[in-house]
Amino acid sequence: MREIVITVCFVCSLFGFTCEELFKKFHTPDPKTKTMKQLKRWAKAHLKNNPYKEDILECLIENAADNPNQETTAAE
Repeated sequence: MREIVITVCFVCSLFGFTCEELFKKFHTPDPKTKTMKQLKRWAKAHLKNNPYKEDILECLIENAADNPNQETTAAE
């Protein structure tokens, strides 16, 4: 999981995207008020052909309300 987060952060930094920028650009729901399962369902319904689907979903799950690794992710 840690490698995935680091990879996503690296790729986003190469293209100049942060999670907040992706959230604004694609009008995502607030991840702090949703569970990981709700966010996965939202991504499946709204990001079908989006080239950034995996990056957006990873950012959403990283900030999800029920993510057990939230403190660890926030510290990185």
